[in-house]
Amino acid sequence: MSYISKLCQENKRVLVPFVFLVLSFTLLCGRAAAESSQQTRQPMTLAEAVTLALRHNRTVESAYLDRLLERFDLKIAQDEFLPDFALFSSAAQERTTGEALHRTEVGGEARLKVPTGGEFSLTWTQPVHTSQDDQWFDGLGNDVILSFSQPLLKGGGIQVNRASQVLAEYEERTNLLRLQETLIDTITQVVSAYRSFLLAQRGLEINRLSLERSKDLLERNRILIEEGRKAKVELIETEANVASQELSFMVSQNDVETKKLNLLKLLDIDRHISIEPTESIEVEPVQMKEETLLDIALKNNLEYQKALVILKVAQTNLLLAENEQRWQLDLEAQYNMTDSSAYTGDASEGESDGAGDYLVAMKLEIPFGDESTKRDLLSAKVGCRKAEIDLKELRENVGISVQDMYRDIGMKWKQVELSQKARDLAQKQLDVELEKFKNDKSDNFQVVSYQNSLIASEHSENKAKIDYLNTLTALDRYLGTTLEHWGIDPANAPKVELP
Repeated sequence: MSYISKLCQENKRVLVPFVFLVLSFTLLCGRAAAESSQQTRQPMTLAEAVTLALRHNRTVESAYLDRLLERFDLKIAQDEFLPDFALFSSAAQERTTGEALHRTEVGGEARLKVPTGGEFSLTWTQPVHTSQDDQWFDGLGNDVILSFSQPLLKGGGIQVNRASQVLAEYEERTNLLRLQETLIDTITQVVSAYRSFLLAQRGLEINRLSLERSKDLLERNRILIEEGRKAKVELIETEANVASQELSFMVSQNDVETKKLNLLKLLDIDRHISIEPTESIEVEPVQMKEETLLDIALKNNLEYQKALVILKVAQTNLLLAENEQRWQLDLEAQYNMTDSSAYTGDASEGESDGAGDYLVAMKLEIPFGDESTKRDLLSAKVGCRKAEIDLKELRENVGISVQDMYRDIGMKWKQVELSQKARDLAQKQLDVELEKFKNDKSDNFQVVSYQNSLIASEHSENKAKIDYLNTLTALDRYLGTTLEHWGIDPANAPKVELP
């Protein structure tokens, strides 16, 4: 048996199972392709994908629902120094000296807390009916008392009494940062998924063109064999290459479907919708300065902004803890604004009728033996110091991260340039080799090798471009400028209604 015959048999033993695998895979993917072809393809840009995600994504919807409670909590805190009103009534039954009596009265109270810590109180009590003498009262103004209290040491001062409002404002800032983080993460995930889908789609197109080139080469070989210019053994190598390209094409089809479903999952829309990315993979170098990026990061980076808020909260808690160490010294005043004799009818000459009565008092309370307040003060000091340390460390880390991302972006652009150059050279090599093949100055092995080299370089070029774009998106996320880039204001949350 000749060497060529042995080579043919060995190639057939390898080729037959391989071709069987390709055919089986083709049948499975062919059915999926047939089902997909029945669907109407809906073109989609990256901006449309981001818009759909912000409109339908359930994580984003949950974040906006949380804002309903968060805004209400802020409103409650802001209303602390607004007056509060209450109305009340009472009906009493009593037995005195063997006689059963009952009394019915109504009243009201108004309270107003002022930023200094003081509190005004206006109390009104009006009897309606008493069983004694079966008397009904139709006048107004009985027992109207104005009271005022003001802490002079512990609990006094504008800073201490506005602390709850300040903490609520810090909490609102944290909530907004959390919402921004949710929106930025969602947008970043959608952008990455869209580009992965786009890369898979372009990879499918590359493999389709490669498969067509392989089939053209196979037809050329058959013609050359019929003309006696090539040996039949060279046909096996070309057929194997066609089978390999068919497998790559089918794998690419499956990859496209996987990437499409990943994107639909983020968009939270019907998975049966057949979308098609319409963006082109085009990149341009971005001019930027490292110092400018650092300034932007310190102004907008979400983690750094959270650390600033944490430090301010710790400082406010320290202020409250120091306030708790003071003695309790309060000023209290009370003034009776009405004459009660008109309702009792028993005011004797020379006796006070109640109108104009007043009370002024000072109350002092000195605590002893309570170590918990000292422990709270120590805890507040430790928390404040740790917040300062964390902020300083985070500031240094931001500088390092910006420097690293700036360097990485430059490296990614170099990779784009080199991949474009490699693809151009691979295309030229293949064109030259095909021309040589037409003139019988090359063989199948060389042509197939250069075809595979072109395929690899085309995939590498697209991947390098997508990596560069994703690196810019990651920089946007780290700088905290993603929402600004897409023109989204988280403060203008969409109206969410509960069922």
